Order: sequence, then C-alpha cells, then structure tokens
Amino acid sequence: MSRYGIPVVEEAVVETEEQAAAAARKIGYPAVLKGLGAALGHKTERGLVRVSLRSEEEVRQAFRDIRQAADKDWEACVVQPHIAGHREFVAGIVRDAQFGACVMFGLGGVLAEALGDVSFRIAPVDRFSARAMLEEIRAAKLLRPFRGEAAVDADRLTDVLTGLSRLALDEPEIAEVDINPLIVLPDGRIKAVDALIVLGNRKPVSRPPVDAPRIRRALDAMANAQSVAVVGATSTVRGGYLGIFGCMRAFGYEGRLYPVNPKVDSIDGIRCYPNLGSLPEKVDLVILAVPAQAVPAALGDCIASGNVNVHIFTAGFRESAEEEGEKLQREIEAIAREGGLHVVGPNCMGWYVPSRKMLTWNAAPAPAGPVSMISQSGGNAQEFTHHAAKTHRLYFNKVISYGNALTLDSPDYLDYLAGDETTSLVVMYLEGVKDGRRLLSVTQEAARRKPVIIMKGGLSEAGARAASSHTGALAGSRRIWEAFFRQTGAVRVDSLEEMADVAAAFHYLKRTPGRRVGVLSVGGGQAVAVADACAQAGMDLPAFSPATVKKIRAFIPPAGNMIRNPIDSYLAFMRTEYVGKIFDILAHSGEVDNVVVSLPLDWLYREAGQENFIEVIARYLAGEGRGKLCGLPLVVAWRQYQDAEEFRRMRAVLEDILLAAGVPVYEGLNRAVRALAHLERYSAFVKAGQAASG
Repeated sequence: MSRYGIPVVEEAVVETEEQAAAAARKIGYPAVLKGLGAALGHKTERGLVRVSLRSEEEVRQAFRDIRQAADKDWEACVVQPHIAGHREFVAGIVRDAQFGACVMFGLGGVLAEALGDVSFRIAPVDRFSARAMLEEIRAAKLLRPFRGEAAVDADRLTDVLTGLSRLALDEPEIAEVDINPLIVLPDGRIKAVDALIVLGNRKPVSRPPVDAPRIRRALDAMANAQSVAVVGATSTVRGGYLGIFGCMRAFGYEGRLYPVNPKVDSIDGIRCYPNLGSLPEKVDLVILAVPAQAVPAALGDCIASGNVNVHIFTAGFRESAEEEGEKLQREIEAIAREGGLHVVGPNCMGWYVPSRKMLTWNAAPAPAGPVSMISQSGGNAQEFTHHAAKTHRLYFNKVISYGNALTLDSPDYLDYLAGDETTSLVVMYLEGVKDGRRLLSVTQEAARRKPVIIMKGGLSEAGARAASSHTGALAGSRRIWEAFFRQTGAVRVDSLEEMADVAAAFHYLKRTPGRRVGVLSVGGGQAVAVADACAQAGMDLPAFSPATVKKIRAFIPPAGNMIRNPIDSYLAFMRTEYVGKIFDILAHSGEVDNVVVSLPLDWLYREAGQENFIEVIARYLAGEGRGKLCGLPLVVAWRQYQDAEEFRRMRAVLEDILLAAGVPVYEGLNRAVRALAHLERYSAFVKAGQAASG
C-alpha cells in the first residue's frame, strides 16, 4: 500500500511468542499486537487488539490471549509500534454494482459505522475531488488545529485518497479496502495503523461496445419520425385507453401512420397490413403493441424487413420479477442485439414529441417547449408533463419513457439530448442503470452543456448490501449516488413536484450570480419563515448595510415596517412605486444576488379595496418592477389561507401574468428558495468549470 502513497506503519508478522517478543524489541516499546487472519474482521470487537504493551511479558501474554480469542480463525499476529493520536479517520475502497470502484473518507475508529460520517467518490478521484471529500464530512473541524495539535497534513491525506483510487483501478481483484484507523499524530502527520483488504471473485462485466453516433442518429430518426408502423394496432375503444394507434391519431400525428395486424383488413377506415414486409416503405419507428409471447416473432419481422428502430410498448418481461418474464427478456435482448435493433423499452409508453404531434398515451399538453424528459416510468412521464405544464407553464420538446432498457439505456438518451439544439434542459427519472460508469461520464459532459435534473428512485438503505468491512457497510446506494451528483453537476431532486419547481427556475432564470437573497414580504412571521427556508436550502439572507437601510427608510417609516432583510412592509405593497424604489436600491447595493417577493393573496385581496389589485401588483412586478432589478433574478412566492373561489381566480391571473413575463412563481417560500438554491449550485458548478478550463 505504501506504493500508492499510503503511510503505513512498520510492522512484523509473527507466529510464535518468541517471534512476537523479538519483533517488539526491534520495533520498540510501547508496542501493539493484533490478530491476523482472513476471517478476522472487526478485530477490536473480538478482543484481538492489544495496545500500549510496555514489556516483553505483556507482549507474550497478549499473544497468548489473542490466539485463544481468535480460536480457529487465527493465522498469525502482527506487531506494530504504538501510534498515539486523538483524531482517527477511515479511508477505503468499495465496489458498487452499478458504478464500480469507489473511494471513501470519513470519521474513523470503533464508532465509524455508528456515526456514519463519510463521503464517497466514484473512481478515478483527482486531487480536487479528494480535497472536497475532506470538507464534506460533519467532523471536518477535526482536520484543522485541534486542542493544541497541528492541522492534519491535507496534502498527505489527499495522497491517500488518490492513491486508493489508483489501487482500485489497478487491482480489480480487490473487492474492498478498509484503512481504520488512519491516526493523526500531534504534528499533523498521518499513519495507517490497520487495514483490511478483501479479495473478490467478481469478474469484470462484459458490455457490448457502444456506437454513440449511430445511436444518436437512430434516436433522432425516432423523435422526428416521418413514418410509424404500429404492430398489433386495434380499433379505437371509446371511454378507455385508445391504444397506440388511436393515441397517435387523436394527437394529430401528421406523418405516415401504418397499422399492422394480420387479423383485420382496416382500422378506422385505414388500410391494415399483415406484416412489416408488406408496408410500402421502411419506417422510421416501429411500435410493438402485441402480447409478450408474440414479441420475439415481431422483432424477427423487424429484422427481416430492415426496420431497426423499435419501441416495445408490451409489458410482461423482467419487471414482472417472474422466471418466465426474465427468460423472455433474455430471449428478446439476444434477438435485438444480434439483429442490430435500437429498442426503446419494453414495458414503456415510448415517445411524446409535441412538435411532431407524436404521442402514445391518451392526452398531453399540445404546445412544444424546450424541456426534454427521460423517464424509466411511463406513469411519471405522464404525471410530470401535466403537472409542469399546469403549474409552471413548462412545455416539452421530447419525452422518452423507456422502461426495462433492453438495448438502449439512460446514458444513450442523455447523450442524444445533450447534443439536441432544441432541448435547453433535461429532466430524468431513474430507477436503475446497467452501466453506471458510462452514465457518470455522459452526465458529466451533458451537465457542462445544459442543466440535467434527476430524480433517482430506490435510494433506501434497505437496499445496501451486507459487507465485511466498515467501508462496505458505510457505502449503500444512497451514498454512492450522492457522490454521483457531486461529481457530475447534475441536480438531484426528491419528487416530481420538486423537479418541476427546479426546472421552472432553470427555464425562466437561466443562472444566478450567487446565494445572497433579499426578500420583500408582509407579516412578521414571514421573517422567521424565510430565514429558516434560506438556512435549510443553503442560501444566505444577509442583513442589509446601514447605508441600504437608510435609503429605504427615506420613504418607508419605521412604524409597522421592518427593513433589515427580509423587508416586512405593508406600505410597499400599497404603493407599487415603493416596490420599484426598493428594487432599485437592492440592485445597486451589491448586497444581494436574488430577490424573492412573498405575496399574501388573502390579505392583498381583502385590504387593497379593489378586486383587481393582485393583477395590478403582478403586472408591475412583471414589467417596470422587474426592470428596476437590473438583471437580478426575481422569484415570486404566494401564500393563501382561504380557499375561496375569488382567491383561486386571482391566483391564476397572477401566475399567468408573471410566467408569461419569465418570472417563476411558487406556492410558499420553502419551494421558491429551494428551487433558487438548486439554481445557485448549478450556476456555481458551471462557473467553476469555466474557470478550470481557462
């Protein structure tokens, strides 16, 4: 391990008392004696570590005690010098099923697992990422000067983490490495005093080569299909699901649409074809809507007729978790790969492309927009597109529901959309991925070009595997995916609602210069609420300088109006020109990077004395008021406690006016500030990347 920059202590492996005593004399007292054996994990808990041994007699007795405690698991003992230090850390390697080699750093010692204060990175880990890992743990203060002892040698610690990264990539037969404790000496030097290396028999996963340009061309042909064949097309059934063929027609698909069904001559007055070979042309997309058992033959028909772009709508494969479904999926995957097919699915809704009027479910927003979505779940794709359109007036460019990912997986779709000039941001719902390392590299590249917002399902720790080391036990799916988000710049969200909120911030605001927020609101309780919201989201709510306060006080009197930040002023909302003055002062103060306006709709409707006053405020904020901010991002949050029809009506007016002007609107301060925080972190990521590239 020393070859990889890990500062290990001098040690001697001994098999007899005499050897132990001789080794202790050579190394010097006080000494440490530990049991050694392939089955001896967690030695401290088993009583197999004896420290501060100060004589030959103590060494001999410790040897006998350890050998007896280890019983049949004992193979030898190891003698080391006693290393004293008040700070203990842990570092290691674990191999994740999706992402492969990962490096860990955290608080160590016997409480490592109990505290779980760790950070991960997916290998390879460079020095920049390694230094970031040090600051991510909750106990990062222990790395600085501590109780009279020097700060930890951060450069040496960085060497350890990058060395472990190289070790993991150089030696694939190593399943896990666990260095615990990594002790900090009083002068800041570090020493690795114990390490566990677990060898595995996992063979490297063999993956088919990826022809990315070919896949991009295939996906582009599907998304812009001029001709589509629906195999298994049936007549439209009113009152229920229209079927693929019916959905395409109902949404107004303008290309050439061919129903394929050997059992009927026509469907809804349109000629039906018995097979793909009988079509007058090769089509851009074949959609299979046949029973699962019929899919292998249908894929054979695709291959025979030269139609290589396929969407399998049919379910009943691996997702069923039944042996027959697993077997059938293996069969169709072999057919598809051998035949060179590009398959979306199976078990998925497929494509929704408003500009092409292409849709394979019952209903969706008709307008096209700049947002594209990749979703492993068809249900989530449908719900999200409706919610985003209704709540934030977000409309879509391309939506891909891909289900079981037979031959095409999330990295393929993201790679395509990253280069799609008509897509300005990408949202994703993921459950799993076959090639995590490719997803990592594709996402890193995509996030440099446009925002990538991801909701990752299935992150519960119940899914974490049992492991023999601290490193393995501390890993778990959630922690590795957290590393993925840190390394790629992708934005993590935890619900479809949050995904829509964040997408709206990115769509309307593009970027923000920083994390400082200035807030204009009404109601003292909102001051506390916004302070809490900013703290939880990692945004700053700076107190205004005396100079800024003085300027605002020139027209906002002290009575009933607080202006330290947030600005709590009912008077400002009664006279919109005051809002403009406040905006102008904040914009030129250099003290805020963003402005949030919190509107109490009930109060404004009731107190203003005119029914359309909310509309007046909305139009001012959307126009003249926004102009006073000189380009600073403006976000509006509303709150409403009375569920009266007139309030709902005026809320809709407010949202229509502001969203049309490019001002994002949210229900409540928490959602507004959280979305703004995601935008700030991504803006900082882009800025750092630009600085690094010169």
